Amino acid sequence: MTLAYDEPAMADLDEVDRALIDALVADGRASYAALARRIGMSQAAIKARVLRLLDSGAIHILGRIDPRALGYGEFAYCLIDAEGPVEPVAGRLAEMEEAAFVLILAGTRGLFVEFRARDAEHLDAAIEAARADPQVRGIDASSLVAYVKQDWSHSPAGDHRLGARRRTVDATDIRLLKHLAADGRATFAELAEVAGMSHAATRERVLALMAAGVVTVQTIVSPGVLGVKGYAGLMIEVDGPAGPVAEEIAAVADLTLVAIVLGRFDVIAEASYRDEAHLAELLDRVRSVEGVRQVEAFVYLVEVKESMTAGLS
Repeated sequence: MTLAYDEPAMADLDEVDRALIDALVADGRASYAALARRIGMSQAAIKARVLRLLDSGAIHILGRIDPRALGYGEFAYCLIDAEGPVEPVAGRLAEMEEAAFVLILAGTRGLFVEFRARDAEHLDAAIEAARADPQVRGIDASSLVAYVKQDWSHSPAGDHRLGARRRTVDATDIRLLKHLAADGRATFAELAEVAGMSHAATRERVLALMAAGVVTVQTIVSPGVLGVKGYAGLMIEVDGPAGPVAEEIAAVADLTLVAIVLGRFDVIAEASYRDEAHLAELLDRVRSVEGVRQVEAFVYLVEVKESMTAGLS
């Protein structure tokens, strides 16, 4: 997610811009011709608007790579207590290949880190390496069981769940995935040059990667455009089976992620909020879900690292 707020606001966009954003959230690789038909403008005008939205930072269109397709099948969400200033610790943890996300938090917990690993042994080794940091006093780790909701677009139209089917990726796939991770709207002609293949063969391969869930092209709408002030993480304890409770929690609007985990907590969630009153309302709505016993919340302050391409090197 993006934590900076010097971004375009929704007030800076007109109705055509907003309609374009909705269309691109639905399909980040929609052609200019398809967008022109949907909006009712010329292709040239639509292309100019899309490029302006991208250049201004109002939207980002990129390929999200499912790490499981690259051999990363174990995930852990960790709240970390650190002694002294947390920024140096965050910097050191961000250097770890297994650390996909590193966030500095407000509250009693100084840091949040998501680790990704090839197997349980690799994951344990990564967490132990983090524990060995001289400033780390403790780590509360929760292992991922299943995602219930993942809304990468941070938009009501963009509920996307992680779900790659089994597929072996080769060196050509890796080249294509690297390019799509940087530019989700790269043309098939550009991708064919990267892959060293014909246009038709490249198109077939990219569509197969997308159909298998290995890569999902997503339009990320900036927080400023959505009127989002910030993000908060929720660590939730429940009574009884976690699955039904997690499904109910996922129905709460403005939660961008809900997952079932193992550890001291049973469910984790991420919320986007407009202001403190909105965050308080969201927390109460989650607390009111039947089966929720306790919610521990923490506000994201600084995103030190976000890496969605582990394994592509």
